[in-house]
Amino acid sequence: MMNLLQIMCDHWVHSHVPVGLVFRCYLDRKNDGKLTAFRNKNLLYKRKLKSSEEVTRM
Repeated sequence: MMNLLQIMCDHWVHSHVPVGLVFRCYLDRKNDGKLTAFRNKNLLYKRKLKSSEEVTRM
């Protein structure tokens, strides 16, 4: 048990850094998913488009 604990203490960077990067990517994609719903301002403010306005696409 002590050997396992010592290995974890010596090599924590090799496990924490990749886990942190994966977690950061997950949070970024989740935030991007929220922001794509409001790409068009009329969805954000709940108003109808005027006849001269067109829908914005990415």
